[in-house]
Amino acid sequence: MIRVAWSVPNTPGWIGGLNYFVNLGMALMQLPSRRIQPVLLGSAAGLPEPLAGFPTVPHPAPGPGVLGRLTARLWRELDARLLHDGHYVAHQLRRQGIRLLSHDAVLGRRSPVPAACWLPDFQHHHLPHLFTPEDLRTRLATEAAVAAHAQAIIFSSEDARQDYLQHHPHTAPKTHVLRFVAHAPPAETLPDAAGVLARYDIREPFFHVPNQLWTHKNHAVVAEALTLLAGEGRGAPLVVSTGSVQDYRNPEFFPALKARLQAAGLAERFRFLGLIPYPEVAVLMREAVALINPSLFEGWSTTVEEAKSLGKRLLLSNLTVHREQAPDRGVFFDPHAPAELAALMRQTLEAYSPQEEARAQQAAAAALPERMRQYALTYEDIVLRVTAAHPC
Repeated sequence: MIRVAWSVPNTPGWIGGLNYFVNLGMALMQLPSRRIQPVLLGSAAGLPEPLAGFPTVPHPAPGPGVLGRLTARLWRELDARLLHDGHYVAHQLRRQGIRLLSHDAVLGRRSPVPAACWLPDFQHHHLPHLFTPEDLRTRLATEAAVAAHAQAIIFSSEDARQDYLQHHPHTAPKTHVLRFVAHAPPAETLPDAAGVLARYDIREPFFHVPNQLWTHKNHAVVAEALTLLAGEGRGAPLVVSTGSVQDYRNPEFFPALKARLQAAGLAERFRFLGLIPYPEVAVLMREAVALINPSLFEGWSTTVEEAKSLGKRLLLSNLTVHREQAPDRGVFFDPHAPAELAALMRQTLEAYSPQEEARAQQAAAAALPERMRQYALTYEDIVLRVTAAHPC
């Protein structure tokens, strides 16, 4: 079995990164005759299943003490300027029987262990004003390093791959698209829905926005749509938001949004629950009238994939990548047009049918195993092709 190294993020600042590996791990573990074994770099402590049960190896590290750190620094500089063979990192991975470093940094074009680097999206090309100059330099440098040194490049969408090829067209032969699928926990494994709704004082039909409160996720257009609906005289519907409320690039965004809602008298109509346990998030997704993803930019939206796996109605910004994801029950709107979103929210509430929701959820649950299988097979195929082309 081919051993593939993963470095799994486990930080509140990027829940999507952890969920990505959870979903990929679940998909792989369902293959009856899989040919690859993920191996985690570092400890699996604190990670959810199935990651917690994966084998681990230590993070490659230099020797102890000041001399070890100095030697490692010299090797890194020599490798970056001349060798391009991954220095001690690649050689330690090879000694651990690792055949591929997946979804991680470049090792070097002459590395004995190939690297398949994952570039989730290129938001910095489309929305550069949301990044600091240092962040922009870092992202552009990463792009260039991947183009020059990665043995393979993985994208989550064809939209992202085309973005990259506009700037690095010569890399086309080593690019791969791996469209991830989100696992949906069965209803019987989740907390009691009535209890979750009572805990968060949800006593009426509601919409769910399960996105972190980063500026580009565009919660502001939802606030504007609620203002329009409230002005119609029938009252604004309830919207519930889950996910981190911190945007490290724009820490004033959330306080400003809250102040705007307070001034409009809508503070109780757009509720921000913050980071709550994922099983409770899954309950809210199932119980919502519809999910809303108003984002200004995505690489491949986890929200959309979760909605597809649950069979949920989804009100979606009309991004090219959202259309590539092609949710059966998706309805699109201009993310800069709150009136469009307001009209869709009103129509969705009026047309809501519990019976239709139940049928859609059953159909989605029946289709999910095959979708997960195809996802796992695509990843396995990428691993097999890259390792065959670059034997250790």
